[in-house]
Amino acid sequence: MPVHLATADAALLSIADNWSADEVEQQVLDFKACPDVQQSGVSKAKEAFYKLLAETAVCFANAEGGVIVLGVRDKASTRSEAISGVDVRRFPLDEVVKAIFERTSPAVTVRPTVREPDGKTVYALEVPQGSSVCGTTQGVYKTRVGDRCMPLRGEQLRGLRTVRERYDWSSGDSGLTVEALSRAAMERAATLLRLNGHDELAAAAENDVSEFCKNTGLLTGGRLTRAAVLLFGTADALRDAIPEWGVNVQTRESPGSEARVLLRGTDRAPSLVALLDQLISLVGALSRVQTIRVGAQQVDLIDYPPDALREIFANAFAHRDWEQPGLVEIVHSPDELVVSSPGGLLPTLRVDRLLHDAASPRNELLTLNLARLKLAEMSGLGFDRAFREVARLGKEPPTLEDGVRFRVTLPGGRGDEAFARFLRGDLMPPELTGDVDVLMILTALRNAKSLDAGALSARLQRPSTDVQRVLTRMERSGLLQPTRATARRTAPKYELAASTIAGMRSAVTYVNRSIDEDDDKILRHLRRHDRITNEDVRAYLDCDVPTARNRLTRLRKRGLIDFAPNGPRRGSHVVYVLTDDVPAPTVSAAPGTADPDRLF
Repeated sequence: MPVHLATADAALLSIADNWSADEVEQQVLDFKACPDVQQSGVSKAKEAFYKLLAETAVCFANAEGGVIVLGVRDKASTRSEAISGVDVRRFPLDEVVKAIFERTSPAVTVRPTVREPDGKTVYALEVPQGSSVCGTTQGVYKTRVGDRCMPLRGEQLRGLRTVRERYDWSSGDSGLTVEALSRAAMERAATLLRLNGHDELAAAAENDVSEFCKNTGLLTGGRLTRAAVLLFGTADALRDAIPEWGVNVQTRESPGSEARVLLRGTDRAPSLVALLDQLISLVGALSRVQTIRVGAQQVDLIDYPPDALREIFANAFAHRDWEQPGLVEIVHSPDELVVSSPGGLLPTLRVDRLLHDAASPRNELLTLNLARLKLAEMSGLGFDRAFREVARLGKEPPTLEDGVRFRVTLPGGRGDEAFARFLRGDLMPPELTGDVDVLMILTALRNAKSLDAGALSARLQRPSTDVQRVLTRMERSGLLQPTRATARRTAPKYELAASTIAGMRSAVTYVNRSIDEDDDKILRHLRRHDRITNEDVRAYLDCDVPTARNRLTRLRKRGLIDFAPNGPRRGSHVVYVLTDDVPAPTVSAAPGTADPDRLF
């Protein structure tokens, strides 16, 4: 049975009293009730209903397909009222299928199935995913978002056509010939190609530009593609063929301070192979760098690593919507670097899965040639390189935001020296030093005492089952260990192993939090007696009720203590217990002396 039809059958079985379709409808399922009309108004009501069905079919076809269930009301107080059924005399099944077919373009052919819950006839119309962009014959374009049909905006419509119809703006005719290419840009291309093992192409770039462009798909019918002009065109060619060519670059002392313009979109920007070098040099000149030595290695701690910059800058041009107005924008400050470009993600992509999901390039020819030059990656959007370079410094991962403009924010700061040293030391397994998942987990756990696969899933952009395998691998390598309280669970919480903490030293932020003498006394008492109350603290520290309450509240907010399970959370009888995050004892009683933790 088709998976969408099985979803519909399960939903029909779930209908009960106080029914609401909103609780069941989803990305692939929608309920519709047939109109209840008098004989005199059948024709008009049918037309309005069939128009609605056509729009719903288009909505599913432009997403991942789905099922329209006819004969179920959106809301009802009883199951009997909810399953209204279909009047098969007024709405014959073959007529419904034909009505959708005739009102959609390209025509959508639904696969009908009849169901009879509680003796009533219900139609399940399975809508296949479209191979191209679908609309109604009246020009309505929609797509399914969650449990709603939403209109497709202009840029979304272009994006869906890119995916479904393999539309590639960058492969279009620029109207220019090879004379429009820059000699300096071709020489730079030859250098990059040679570095990456493409010696024959490098020689052609230097000696026979037409042959080079033919071999790389950049020349068709004697004229350059738009990708060729973007990559290697002269300033005049770029101005004539690419209306939205250019980039705005600003720097600020802080994200909210006044900007200083470094490069304006109206300036005559060079072609992409030269522009990327220029942008990296501009931002690099503003970066703060600390050079350290780890054994025989020299390591640069830098605000924005050049490899991360190159990947993010290249992607801003390679995956932007060139038919949407606007320029690539770069805003630098010591705290963050923000890069935004016109056009959101293609409909098949999700911002929370870009690290690992295969991507459909918006501008395939441009992306292919950038990948050949090793300026960007062909598969996916290449963000793993940027995430990896930032994680090597112990910094939080970049932030990705989708919308009318796609936005990437790189965290500033040079990173953590102790963390960088640990990654290059003897305690770090060499085979894991380039693993972006491992690096991101270590970064997270240097700031949090313990985390499980579920808590790390969003950060790694992986299902929790995949994250659990990474955690298990790190445990076997000696980097992590399950917490004592959760070690027997299928998916335990993990903390840094003692040797990892020792190796990271000051990079582990929670180890360095200071605990004053009175707080330390409270924690030592808890280690011995397993519980403490406000009254205990007052007797122990000789303080009043508010002071004792404030100390306990502060320790709880820091995650060191918590309310006793099943105990009260207000009043004079509140009991507190230790959490897994409490640090090791700082004071030990000498043998033969009175126990300083005893209250009584």
